[in-house]
Amino acid sequence: MSGATVSRTGARHHVGRHVRRHIGRLRATRKGDPMTSTGATAGRCDDLPYERGFWARLSEAEREAITAAAEERSADRGAVLCHEGDKAADVLVIGTGWVKVTAVVDGRERIITVRGPGDIVGERGALTRRSRSATVVALGDLTGLVVPGARFQELVDTHPRLRAVLKRQERERAEEERRLLFGDMKDVEHRLALLLRELARRGGGERAPAGTALTLPMSRREMARWAGAESAEVDRVLTDWGRRGMIMTARRNLTVLDVRSLDGLCRTRPERPDWSSLTCSVLFVDVAGFSRPQRDEADRQVVRDTLYEMLRCAFEESSVSWDGCYHEDRGDGVLVVVPPAVPTEAVADPTLPRLAAELRRHNRRSSAAVRIQLRVALHVGPVTRDREGLNGDAINLAARMLDAPVLREALHTSEADMALMTSHHVYETVLKNDRGLINPRSFSRVRINVKEAQTEAWMQLFGQTVEPVAPNTSSGKDPERSNGIHFHETVNIAGDLILGSKHASSH
Repeated sequence: MSGATVSRTGARHHVGRHVRRHIGRLRATRKGDPMTSTGATAGRCDDLPYERGFWARLSEAEREAITAAAEERSADRGAVLCHEGDKAADVLVIGTGWVKVTAVVDGRERIITVRGPGDIVGERGALTRRSRSATVVALGDLTGLVVPGARFQELVDTHPRLRAVLKRQERERAEEERRLLFGDMKDVEHRLALLLRELARRGGGERAPAGTALTLPMSRREMARWAGAESAEVDRVLTDWGRRGMIMTARRNLTVLDVRSLDGLCRTRPERPDWSSLTCSVLFVDVAGFSRPQRDEADRQVVRDTLYEMLRCAFEESSVSWDGCYHEDRGDGVLVVVPPAVPTEAVADPTLPRLAAELRRHNRRSSAAVRIQLRVALHVGPVTRDREGLNGDAINLAARMLDAPVLREALHTSEADMALMTSHHVYETVLKNDRGLINPRSFSRVRINVKEAQTEAWMQLFGQTVEPVAPNTSSGKDPERSNGIHFHETVNIAGDLILGSKHASSH
């Protein structure tokens, strides 16, 4: 963080008494004790969904390691801690106070998010050694622990659980961004309720009769910039909330008195993305054998973390924004809906071949317990969202393809890394004439059951080590299993992908 705007109040490897006291309070919140801090008071209501910040999730040993490596610093209201585009150098763990994170979007400065006590700021830039993606400004008086980026990398390398905490936080922040991105952008009240509820769920502090109290040092103009709305609209909503006893405002301060009401506003309005009812790419990804007995809970967590890391990497390297997509966790897999502005061609190729390459690299260097086999299904069609979730025929067909016995059996018998099935429509309109990383001739035509009828689909295996065994269809009860998949030409190895010409044959 910038030394020109942040004063140093302690020495490295030694933390001042003020921050020690606050860290003690953060630690106490894990046991249900109250926490108060300048500029923010927050509390817990047992019947509300609740999230904790970075610091509260750390073990005692991890906190002590960070404390020993850190330097206590403080900043005044308005201090710029780092600028967008700066070289990433330090990581900040907020002790007291709040910061706003801003970035220039379409030529205008936009408040991306707000972070408070116990949150960590700047860790992604420090770990990836990239330039700062945003500007961080103190909203009020601020204290915190600053760790040099190189030292923080050492801590992550020597404390595996710390890395897991950071990965979990990254997923949660992406989910937070997704909820805000796919909320009703025209409904200012709903969007403000989502923003403030997210802060309340992460906070900690005094109990309040109606839920969680939260005091935020932001002006109404800043609230409008955060919500991406006109100041007049935000004024109207906040004035109405004030009359209803939900909030209290003062100069550059907003106090939430009734989080239950905010939670109710978030639930009563369905999140409807602006592409609802439009044609989107639908991608299902599932880990085969996720719950098999050979895996314990730690193994399954590694598998989940790796899956999301591979997906994010494959999407971003293909210039498809992972955070710009809707993704819904399914425990042993994930449903991804790509907005209509992104062509299905980009999802099919190069995103899926890159996912297969990431998977092959992971499996080559992993033990048997955490090796991953993926089943993937891709379709395209209209998708709608109501208050219960996503729906549409495109999702239903993709789900049936993912669960097709022929796909399951081909993956099992071939020992491939990944089995992909696409709808006939996607193959004919996108893949048939593809000249990218996927060879259209490497797909096999199969038939699957859909609502008491059969439909055509196309299947490809990535990274198989043995030839798939044709399913036993002597009973004739399952016509879907009458298609065995095998190679009829030489297998081609291209980098981390193993491709070959295959065809379906009836037995």
